[in-house]
Amino acid sequence: MTTPSDNRQTTRHAFEEEVEFIAPRACTGRSIDLAAGGIGVILDEPFPVGQSVQLKIFGGRVIVQGAVRWCGEAEGAYRVGIQFSEEDWSVLEHIRGLQGET
Repeated sequence: MTTPSDNRQTTRHAFEEEVEFIAPRACTGRSIDLAAGGIGVILDEPFPVGQSVQLKIFGGRVIVQGAVRWCGEAEGAYRVGIQFSEEDWSVLEHIRGLQGET
């Protein structure tokens, strides 16, 4: 599946964990990549492009807000690209931890 990677302004890192959506509806998905500016998630159902979302990442330790920038079918599920409302310093700190930086 083609994703709009050429529009990204921050580097994505492979990152797999359960993601809990709080709004606009409660559901869970699985992250596939993460950056300071957004996250890629696999879901069982689609979200409309432009939809505002709020989700918990890092085991619920970080709550972020964002908007769906793209959504497409991927092997019986939906791959969803979410752009965070702003770059979140707590997300940056966790990314540094993933990279082994201090």
